[in-house]
Amino acid sequence: MQFALTTLTALLSLTSAAAINARFPSVGKLVARQAGVCGALATPVCCQLDVLGIANLNCENAGPITTTQEFTALCAESGTSAQCCALPLGADALLCTAA
Repeated sequence: MQFALTTLTALLSLTSAAAINARFPSVGKLVARQAGVCGALATPVCCQLDVLGIANLNCENAGPITTTQEFTALCAESGTSAQCCALPLGADALLCTAA
């Protein structure tokens, strides 16, 4: 009885895994990370106003960037400063450092 239950569980697991891979083929693909720009715990954002590095106002996500130079240039185009923030909160951010 235990062998039959184990076999049935294994077959169901394999078939469900195959069904998920068939429906979502791009789930397992690797994508480029932004950890080299701001580190693993900070988020790259473009902000208009910096208050002593503690709070930044009118911030928006920088988008898919790969280098610090690209990040700085992207923010400079919109007249904002490139910041790496630990806590992005909507249009504001906390605990930021310049990129």
